[in-house]
Amino acid sequence: MQMIVNELSARFPAESIEDGKQMMDSFLRTCFQVKGIIQNDSILMDQDYNSFELAPGYRIEQWRNDPGVDIEDKRRFRFLVNKSVVYNSGEFEQEQGWDFRTEFLHGQRSSRGCLLAYEMDGVAVSFLSSPHWRIEEIEGIYTELTDDGSMKESSVKIPNVSYDGNVDSFRGYYEEKRKAWRYTQIVSGQDILNLAPKVFPNLIFCENAVDGCRRSVGVSEAGQVYKRLLELQHAAENMGDTFDKSVLAKATPESGATLERFSEEHSFRLPDGSVQRFSWHVRFTGGYGGRIFFYPIPEEKLIYIGHVGHKLPTVKYH
Repeated sequence: MQMIVNELSARFPAESIEDGKQMMDSFLRTCFQVKGIIQNDSILMDQDYNSFELAPGYRIEQWRNDPGVDIEDKRRFRFLVNKSVVYNSGEFEQEQGWDFRTEFLHGQRSSRGCLLAYEMDGVAVSFLSSPHWRIEEIEGIYTELTDDGSMKESSVKIPNVSYDGNVDSFRGYYEEKRKAWRYTQIVSGQDILNLAPKVFPNLIFCENAVDGCRRSVGVSEAGQVYKRLLELQHAAENMGDTFDKSVLAKATPESGATLERFSEEHSFRLPDGSVQRFSWHVRFTGGYGGRIFFYPIPEEKLIYIGHVGHKLPTVKYH
């Protein structure tokens, strides 16, 4: 699981220097408690927090040199920033292959951080800039642009941690997720392939997908790929006469223009030797923005996995 800063809560400068110090202390302590639960050091941030105005006339650079600030907070800050990636950046958008087809609205405000937390099955970490952010879940409207150009809206929730009081609730949430994910220690694509016959009996891996797991799925991607495949397994188990996208909320089809222009790149050989063009896909993340392309066979409750790895070329990205 991934920590993502909820930028809606990052309301700086704080009203006073003391308020700014308290916000930083609570935020850093919370992040390290979450880190201990999910066993993941990295954090996605909305900006580079090495330089910003923490309070009027008091920058974070001054906070880092303030003898009145707990030395442990300073150490935590350095560690967190060194493990951070800025998600509001062109480099991140290119690496993750963002196509701006989705949005997360909390009230009337759009949030990229909450969007990432939802799409990555992550956890939002919030600054206590107001009592509102003491909430254990952030509710929002998830909007996606479908292939036919229409907009689909769904009411969704993501876990939120902001202070000691909701850490225990998140710990319980995470343990339930671990059970739902049939959690096991996954650190490579080969680990996934070794478990596939037992954990994913309704998924059939094409040769290209097997090669992708071995070549393109490392420790940074393995957990996300495992969870996405498990979602596909659940979908296969529950398929009726047709493939119902609603059982796999984060799956999207490729556009007709892309399939026409890049038909060969989206076509994969099935185990029986035939070649099929794959359109449906789900995202995963890690060191890069990846895709899993799949082809459902509802009448047999099977799903073919054609590609696991980097984003394939599209009319918008190639």
